[in-house]
Amino acid sequence: MAEKIMTKVAPFRMIGNLYFVGTKEASSHLIDTGDGLILIDTGYEACADMIVESMQTLGFDIKDVKIILHSHGHYDHTAATAKLLTLAPQAKTYLSFRDIRYIKGFTPDYDICDGDVIKLGNTEIECLFTPGHTEGSVSFFMDVEEDGQVYRAAMFGGSGINQLKKNFMNDWKVPYLCRGQFFDSTERLMKIPVDVMIGNHTWQNHTLEKGEMMKTATVNPFIDPLEWGAYLTKLHDGLWRVINEESTTRFVCYAHRGASEYFPENTMTSFREGVKMGANGIETDVQRTKDGVLVLFHDDTLMRMTGEEGSISDYTYEELRSFWVKKGDLQDKIPTLAEFLVEFGDKDLFFAIELKVDGVEKDVVDMLYQYGVDKKTIITSFGFERLRKVKEYDPLVHVGYLTKDVSAEVIQRTLACGIDELCPRASLVTAEGVVAWHRLGFNVRAWGVGDEETMRRLCEAGVDGMTVNPPDVLLRILAEKNA
Repeated sequence: MAEKIMTKVAPFRMIGNLYFVGTKEASSHLIDTGDGLILIDTGYEACADMIVESMQTLGFDIKDVKIILHSHGHYDHTAATAKLLTLAPQAKTYLSFRDIRYIKGFTPDYDICDGDVIKLGNTEIECLFTPGHTEGSVSFFMDVEEDGQVYRAAMFGGSGINQLKKNFMNDWKVPYLCRGQFFDSTERLMKIPVDVMIGNHTWQNHTLEKGEMMKTATVNPFIDPLEWGAYLTKLHDGLWRVINEESTTRFVCYAHRGASEYFPENTMTSFREGVKMGANGIETDVQRTKDGVLVLFHDDTLMRMTGEEGSISDYTYEELRSFWVKKGDLQDKIPTLAEFLVEFGDKDLFFAIELKVDGVEKDVVDMLYQYGVDKKTIITSFGFERLRKVKEYDPLVHVGYLTKDVSAEVIQRTLACGIDELCPRASLVTAEGVVAWHRLGFNVRAWGVGDEETMRRLCEAGVDGMTVNPPDVLLRILAEKNA
């Protein structure tokens, strides 16, 4: 990726011992503690030299930086750190280790935890864990003095909500639950009085405009006890707007077994028909044959093929195919998961892969990466332990819990496991329930949609998607919703 061009900004003192040494695009702040310097956020890689120049302009030396704090791991806050460390050999770096996957070029020395107080010279910085924007965003609080008065200054460590839109969250495999954490963080911070809001981007608190005002102002423009609460409220409300908008504009209609009354089985023909009728997603069931082949196979298909109860794990893939052929009225052969991903993986579709048996968790995850569909697939199951094993193997994979129960106990267990999507039976869904589940951070997808009235009720309730079974008319109506 090409390095972003930075806009140089003349450095200036903001208030007390706090200085701005960043660029228009990426804020960096310097604190003179009297016993060394603290640098908060380093910006893009190209910011490194500009930070050094800005410090020199203010009379500071990069070699005196002893601490580099990172509000979160995104590259626009960390990319210059590696170069600055070569110029500041004393500096120790701090970052919440939950964000290590985002950084490059350095290994943080200290994991920032909730309630940590970082002390240097005459300065104490209180750290509050405020995830949401990233899994490890941290907010900083400190006292600053101006004209004999002490003011509380604070920076919200991760306030952008564009990164909580689904396209970004899917691309970066950010847990959907980060949305609920963002609500928690903003509500937590709203309760804390702040006199001086520090932005980790200049537009958040109008850093540059206030810097200009400082040249002639008789009262420091950075002192504004109302700005903090107003900004947090704006972010809180903004995320709700994103969620409500995306429940319509990013709605996913999953064709289950093709969602066609003409093609009820898990076959390539059924899925082709489902997509042709307007589905922008496919949900399919995965089981494993006796000889280890992952196949798309629904629970009741074996009974219809053989007339007997049983498990496909009792049969080899070729034995199942022979049953399929003898049945005669089925449209095409039993598809393997690999064949399915080869045909549909490069199409503009989302996938929900339901694990129907134990022991396939690792193989399914590996296959999603192999065929490049890991960013647009959610692994689902009625088996909670299967989802737990998926998250243990790869915490970044999105998973969804298919459930017939949405009790408080179920919700808490699901949250604790890090499950991203709540998939309740359609009859359990209400508008109030969807709001509550969205507030917790869940993506909400309903299943068991059997008639048009239920489908329309779910759409009005604000679900993010649904799995549709026959008849075909439902799929056509939902296709109109996405048009």
